[in-house]
Amino acid sequence: MEQTEPSFFKSKIYYIAAILVLMLIVIFWWWRAYFYPFQTTEDASIAGHDHTISSVQSGKIMQVAVNDGDVVKKGDLLFTLDDTLMLIEKEKAAAGVDHANDEVKLQKIRVDLAKDDLDRATKEFAGGVISQEVFNRIEKTYQMMQAQLQSINSLADVQEATLKEIETKVQYSQVTAPIDGVIAMRWHDPGDVIRAGQTVLSLMDLSNIWITANIEETKLSSIRVGAPVIITVDAYPGLKFQGNVMVIGAAAASQFALIPPNNASGNFTKVTQRIPLRISIKTTDNDQGLYLRPGMSVKIKIRTR
Repeated sequence: MEQTEPSFFKSKIYYIAAILVLMLIVIFWWWRAYFYPFQTTEDASIAGHDHTISSVQSGKIMQVAVNDGDVVKKGDLLFTLDDTLMLIEKEKAAAGVDHANDEVKLQKIRVDLAKDDLDRATKEFAGGVISQEVFNRIEKTYQMMQAQLQSINSLADVQEATLKEIETKVQYSQVTAPIDGVIAMRWHDPGDVIRAGQTVLSLMDLSNIWITANIEETKLSSIRVGAPVIITVDAYPGLKFQGNVMVIGAAAASQFALIPPNNASGNFTKVTQRIPLRISIKTTDNDQGLYLRPGMSVKIKIRTR
């Protein structure tokens, strides 16, 4: 009995050691299968096209036809500017066009009369009825009438261009949606006076969204364009979305800061830079009811092999 106890004890240790080795192998395999071939980051969020809606001209806002959260279609009216003065200018320009056209008609009649005088003077000069001086004066008068007609035609063209310009301004006083989307923010109300190019509304295109991620430069060597990505949205932790790396940024995100770092002066402190990535996100019909909005935080796992 004294000799069997140590052998039993040794065999028990062997069993425990074998189990531990097997567990280590399983853990190592699981780590390689699920963690090793991935690069991960939480520095990521949903992004989309943010269209800033403004007017090409200054003016007073008369009407804002939409509110925050409204869904709009391309061509829908968004807001209008006061066009009272522009309509007055349009009437003046239209009257100027009519006057210029009347002047053109009148000058054409003068040219026709001068042409008749020249034809008659040509015959009379050939017959010796009038002198060379008289003939030259009649010929110069005809040439002058033609030049005046060209000048009046040019003025008429200017008047028509002015009218078209004012009509375009009147048309631009009504601002419509350039795309289908959702109103994200309304910055001004009726009665506000805005400058040309000043943002009045923010319009988001929710039909085309992607993931913007900033990956550490030390992880970039194993990432390739087209690599599959597993995406988890913080708002829906139980769901996983699929995507692919679309674009690897051309420069570190720090280069686009308001004051880019200048390592040539002062003390140098090495900081790991982050490279922006654009990642597609694939949705299915089952995901149509989800609120995937630009700015929402996500986590990504990029498969590297």
